[in-house]
Amino acid sequence: MHINDLPTPAVIVEREKLRINLEEMAQVAEQAQVKLRPHIKTHKSPFIAHWQKSLGAQGAAAATIDEAETMIYSGISDIFVAYPMGEIHRARRLARLSRLARLSVGVDSSIGVQMLAKAAASCKTTIDCLIEIDTGLHRSGLKDETQVLKLAETIHAMPSLRLKGLFTHAGHAHGQDAAGRETIGKQEGELIVEMGSILKARGFSIEEISTGSTPSAAVVAEVPGVTEIRPGTYVFYDASLAASGVVGWDRCALSVLATVVSHPVPNRYILDAGSKSLSKDQSQDIPGFGVIKGIESSFVSWVNEEHGVIEDASLDLAIGDKVEIIPNHACVVMNLFDEYYLVENDLVLGRIPVLARGHRHLT
Repeated sequence: MHINDLPTPAVIVEREKLRINLEEMAQVAEQAQVKLRPHIKTHKSPFIAHWQKSLGAQGAAAATIDEAETMIYSGISDIFVAYPMGEIHRARRLARLSRLARLSVGVDSSIGVQMLAKAAASCKTTIDCLIEIDTGLHRSGLKDETQVLKLAETIHAMPSLRLKGLFTHAGHAHGQDAAGRETIGKQEGELIVEMGSILKARGFSIEEISTGSTPSAAVVAEVPGVTEIRPGTYVFYDASLAASGVVGWDRCALSVLATVVSHPVPNRYILDAGSKSLSKDQSQDIPGFGVIKGIESSFVSWVNEEHGVIEDASLDLAIGDKVEIIPNHACVVMNLFDEYYLVENDLVLGRIPVLARGHRHLT
């Protein structure tokens, strides 16, 4: 089947570009002699996770319990939940999952540690913990040395927990030019390595220094003392990463196929892909809500829920024509669809479910 025969909107993933992206990051990790633990929040697909594992990935990182659960049930047996612990139902589900696979969990508060310890004890299991360090994103994570040491002592006092190491996410590397990514990557690595050294000097065993973010991965992997990188978006890349120069547009493996459903005036085309297909995430480097593949100067100007609007009189499109949109943020798009189409040379190879999308509030 040709992609133009598909119903729309649909997510398209080009196998050859995906292969190149996966292999390149595996090589980055191998050359730097660090572990690669890809963050599966981007693809949410056991099919891709197993491909990453075949290239040497050390398990996977996840943001949600549903992602972790799906990966474990699909045979990925080493999972790091890189998200702060602070909710009791999450702690209970994680404790149960820890009996099925090697599981480690991110923490940045004594309250979260106590929740996790209680849940682990009730399940008669031991859970590895990584303390989150704020290396500049200013989201979750600790920056103060005294706070980190105190939290490490709290974890050490819990029989059902084990301090495995430290982790960070330099999300502020997104949107930076090459010089900015270099600066942030080095800072990211050096700050967390220094914190690890402080803990080691106090007698704590620090096995893992785990860092993340696709834009900074190649830089931080080279910082002495870093043991692991956790990039996610590199599997597909997207318009925001291409526009800021992380890769070329030809490396964007994911697009949203859409149909022109209305052309009411010469400079306006209406697509059947709106915010429920592209999201409303925007990039500081490009206008709009997604770039037209092959015509990077054209973009989706604005969106409603089911409408995407292109305002460009230079395009030669008609009602019924199909276009591919490279989204600003690939991770969000995958969470909006139940499946994606793996394609090669515009021919559909298979329809693959996005098994780890959404939220299931199981107790």
